[in-house]
Amino acid sequence: MEEGRLFIQRTRALDFFSTLSEALQAARITLLELEVSNFAHTLKMTYDVADVYGVMIEGESWYLKITIDEQEPEVVVISFHPLERPLKTRGGILRP
Repeated sequence: MEEGRLFIQRTRALDFFSTLSEALQAARITLLELEVSNFAHTLKMTYDVADVYGVMIEGESWYLKITIDEQEPEVVVISFHPLERPLKTRGGILRP
């Protein structure tokens, strides 16, 4: 991640940003600041295993779902958007 190996899927990870550049910058900052207390759970998806985190960004609760593409290797941001419902993390419950 620190080497810039980051990919954002064109799903719920780009809906709340004006540009791809803005989304990449916000994702990089958020990923570098992740703490164990932000971790919520791991999901087994069709092709990947992804980790879900709840983070606070400028006073608002956000949902972050990431996986690691080991073939590239790079961090893949699957979802990155404001929370739509409460999320239990190791640090407590975050609410929309």
